[in-house]
Amino acid sequence: MKHSLTFLTLASLVCFWLPSTAEARRPRGTTMTGIVQSVDHATRWITFAQDGGPVRRFVYSEWAKFWHDESEALPAHLKPGMRVQIKLHNPLIGPDFVTQIVLLQDSTSKKHP
Repeated sequence: MKHSLTFLTLASLVCFWLPSTAEARRPRGTTMTGIVQSVDHATRWITFAQDGGPVRRFVYSEWAKFWHDESEALPAHLKPGMRVQIKLHNPLIGPDFVTQIVLLQDSTSKKHP
């Protein structure tokens, strides 16, 4: 009985101590600027040539926003040849994916949030 009481006490302390020490860190995001080389909206893949960097391929998330001069912010309006700024999400587990795309134009373009 003495050992089971000690075990239960230690188990309850561990249950309350573990959540306070295991902090979840918010995944980082990276912003890149470049030219869209190709877009496949069926699979949501974007081939992207980063300014001064390599050509990379990313998938955009289902809830990604494409900020441009139209009222709807749908990635379906994204076309090859557009100069854009993307926000890349770096999750702790799994591949990187795009969450936000901003069309870069002249100074008369609308602001995005």
